[in-house]
Amino acid sequence: MYIGPNQCARYAPAGLGRYVSGKHQLVNWPGIIKHSDDAELVYVSDRSEWDNDADLHCFEYDESEFLIDSSGNIYTLTERSNKYVKPEANGDSISINEILALVKAHAAQKGSCCVSKLYAPTISDALKIVESLNET
Repeated sequence: MYIGPNQCARYAPAGLGRYVSGKHQLVNWPGIIKHSDDAELVYVSDRSEWDNDADLHCFEYDESEFLIDSSGNIYTLTERSNKYVKPEANGDSISINEILALVKAHAAQKGSCCVSKLYAPTISDALKIVESLNET
């Protein structure tokens, strides 16, 4: 069930400024959301964007959907606190080769050419590619 922006805003926990998991791991913004069975990646620039966009933090995510931060850490998006999704570190991380495969699939879905030539030396740089693809 989707909760609209007006409904969710009143449930967002006050002072939720830092996302800390049971493992005490903070999200290193920016990040991308990987939806299940879809090559599209959603770029999230920072915590402020996450907090202010109800489509991000009030969406009912599937267990197979996750957030990847700029360090390659993976966060589940099913933890809810007062109908507010809070990224929860699951202890896994993604390699640069795995993130590049996701970025290439995303670029291909968006109709970009020369996708096989996409390269980024770091995960943070790979996220910048996603940001630039989403701006077009």
